[in-house]
Amino acid sequence: MITRLRAFTLAMSLVCAAVIPASGANWPVFGYDPARSGVDGSRRVLTASNVGRLRLRWRISLGAVADSTPILLEHIKIGRVSHTMLFQTATNGTTFGIDAASGRILWRFATSLTSSEIEAFSPLSLLRKIVFGAKVTNSTPAADPSGHSIYAAGLDGFVHKLDAASGAELRGRGFPVRITLIPQTEKDASALNVANGYLYATTSGFNGDAPPYDGHVVSVRLSDGTTSVFNSLCSRDRNLPTATSCPHGHSGIWSRGGAVVDPDAAMHGQIYVATGDGDFDANKGGPDYGDSVLALSADLSTRIGYYTPAEYQRLDDHDVDLGSTSPALLPRQLASRTPLMLVQGGKDQVLKLVNRSPLPGVGAELQRLNLVGPLFSTPAVWTDPSSRAWIFLGFSREIDGYRLITGVRGSSRLVRVWRAAVGQTEREGTSPVVSNGIVFDALDGAIFALDARDGRELWSSARRSAGRTIGAVHWQSPIVVNGWVYCSDQNGNLTAYALP
Repeated sequence: MITRLRAFTLAMSLVCAAVIPASGANWPVFGYDPARSGVDGSRRVLTASNVGRLRLRWRISLGAVADSTPILLEHIKIGRVSHTMLFQTATNGTTFGIDAASGRILWRFATSLTSSEIEAFSPLSLLRKIVFGAKVTNSTPAADPSGHSIYAAGLDGFVHKLDAASGAELRGRGFPVRITLIPQTEKDASALNVANGYLYATTSGFNGDAPPYDGHVVSVRLSDGTTSVFNSLCSRDRNLPTATSCPHGHSGIWSRGGAVVDPDAAMHGQIYVATGDGDFDANKGGPDYGDSVLALSADLSTRIGYYTPAEYQRLDDHDVDLGSTSPALLPRQLASRTPLMLVQGGKDQVLKLVNRSPLPGVGAELQRLNLVGPLFSTPAVWTDPSSRAWIFLGFSREIDGYRLITGVRGSSRLVRVWRAAVGQTEREGTSPVVSNGIVFDALDGAIFALDARDGRELWSSARRSAGRTIGAVHWQSPIVVNGWVYCSDQNGNLTAYALP
């Protein structure tokens, strides 16, 4: 049976005593905006001159590891008190509502599958042990445009709509919405997204790639709950895949960013997803899009285009997923022959600069750059005060800054400007974010703040003056909003820093 749990835990006298972070902006989805730019759009509280004064404000234990990032909403009314609140989903399927000023957990909402439900899926004890032991989600919630509710993925194959103030489940208009028919072997690993009047969710397999799964995108029209599906394999089937509906598999959509929404008005809100391994035959008129970037209409009704590296078969043969990271969308470049471009990394350690209007099909990249390692993080995309476009990449042992340059003949290319070997993680590397020209990222044991133009270290949470620091990280990454820095870690903690 699916379990759901919610609770209020904060006395009003303590609520009134809390100091609410400075009023400014929300951080409503992973990467701040639907394009996953990672750029803080709030007031410019932190600067290169004061960021070194960041201090520990609070640390809490969630009681479970949240291998993801929180989101933040302001002006959540609980009784007569307005809160700034964080929302984060742990790997065990529990979503937390947390007071952002004090770190107090105000409510919990839990989902799970019982062992008996998994037993009903398969009598094979070996498969049962594999899938039951691996039941996790790495998803990040997304805020409803109203600012009064959030969407959170569960372990039960559904996305749930929750009241932001209480954690109570809000039913109706299609919610809770099912995004997979086979939650025993298929999960929501990526962050949810909200744009164009839709909720977007993506799916992949669990660690170990135990079949069956078929990575797909689900859109949910928020006005009435109407759903659409696009499967990366057997894509002519527009229904949620079953355990037997597609003879192929292993094409998960599992990057941190999941579905990425184009911010350029000329692109009409189309979305992009990058797939992992799996068959590819679209160049021959087939329905399979393994190791590809797909461009889809906002309602998923139309496949607009695709990009697939020419070496797609080698990527599939050696488990070198293109979709280990999300497409990063560069801002329009008026001087370029290809004004709309995207950047796609992968496990193959190659960064591809690609025209996205339209996507080129097989090969035909504008540029290929060798990277220091596989890319698992979501790049941050920043435009500096001189209107120059930058991207920042987080690796397991360093953070790299690249700038886009367009020549006099309109040819664009990326150039690495700096490399900051400030720390390391034994895992894949986390996703950087940018606030007021400062790059923030997390590695094992520390959050770092770097000058976006030259990679110079401005602050580290490992400094004694900062107070206690964070633990090891996997896909946890910081958010920076209204002058506060929040980050979870593999110890099951969520930590907040702010100016004194």
